[in-house]
Amino acid sequence: LVSHLPGYFDYVSSDPSVAAVTRGAIEIVGVGDAVITATLEGVEVNGSVTLTGHLPPTVAAAPPTVPAENVISMFSDVYQDVNVDTWNADWGQPTRVEDYVVAGDNTKMYSSLTWAGIEFLNPTINVTEMTHFHLDVYAPVGTNFRVKLVSFPPGSTSGTNGKELTFNAGTTPAFNPGSWISLDIPLADLQPLGDWDWAHIGQFVPSTSDAKLVLVDNLYFHK
Repeated sequence: LVSHLPGYFDYVSSDPSVAAVTRGAIEIVGVGDAVITATLEGVEVNGSVTLTGHLPPTVAAAPPTVPAENVISMFSDVYQDVNVDTWNADWGQPTRVEDYVVAGDNTKMYSSLTWAGIEFLNPTINVTEMTHFHLDVYAPVGTNFRVKLVSFPPGSTSGTNGKELTFNAGTTPAFNPGSWISLDIPLADLQPLGDWDWAHIGQFVPSTSDAKLVLVDNLYFHK
């Protein structure tokens, strides 16, 4: 078995207006799909990768207006945030998260999203005085976005899953690709039957079946 470094290959894009190959580097430059293939000394190699380019949002999510004293924030330019251990736990599905700026506003961008784990276990968050869970979401394509919290009551090691809510074109609010969606969810809608402790919330699990690129902003609890 012989392996080669990426620099040994010559790459070809099926649509250079979407994904351009320049000096061995591949850059997404337009909107649409492009298939990247490769050759080694003129011989075609097995495998390919399909890249998709999307238009980014031109405006940021609306800034929150809830008074800071009524908020526990995990991510927002408006508030002081509590500790988040990781924005992409290693037990989640293969995905990538990175910081992405929209019109001067910081967001978290998830690509290849199926489901991801956002953990805040050190410490967990006590939201017993809060009434709502808020986040702003943008996806260029897709039909649904799901939200779930996980509680870690004292003595629990694996946590208790909350009720998972799905937002799509028929829900209120509706999930519409290509625009920011403001989700302001009553905490009662996320609580399952059984062992649950609002004083020890430790995970947020976003997921989707087809919105593979998602921006998240203004993630906080409030009353």
